[in-house]
Amino acid sequence: MLRNVPIPEASVAGIAVGLALEQVRPWESPSVRRSVGWSIVAAGSLIVARSLKAVGSTELSRPQRLVTGGPYAITRHPMYVGWALLQLGIGVAARSGWVLATLPFVGAAVHRDVLREERRLGMTFGDEYQEYCATVGRYLPRR
Repeated sequence: MLRNVPIPEASVAGIAVGLALEQVRPWESPSVRRSVGWSIVAAGSLIVARSLKAVGSTELSRPQRLVTGGPYAITRHPMYVGWALLQLGIGVAARSGWVLATLPFVGAAVHRDVLREERRLGMTFGDEYQEYCATVGRYLPRR
């Protein structure tokens, strides 16, 4: 892990495995304009970058404060959302059925990690975290 930049290993593995399988046995996904894929990659990158800005100097592995501003006001896990968009965008831009096919498996692995992280944050921040969870959706915004 780069300093304070959580890179979900499952996402990286999903992209790498998908691209490797593509070399062994090509599986072209339905034809979608590559620009759509690159737009999704850009959106994911922007979300991750804005999340890092909101986090600032907070050490994510042992936070001393609960980050609730910026993208964290919209979703409790914007970096994971950003990484999922990056994988989706790469799959679309590369027209790789394999990269896209790994998304559900990566999503399940990341979700397991998110649940573990949420338990830890709940123990660390108590009622403050529970109130945050009541108003901000895990992955998608609440209405």
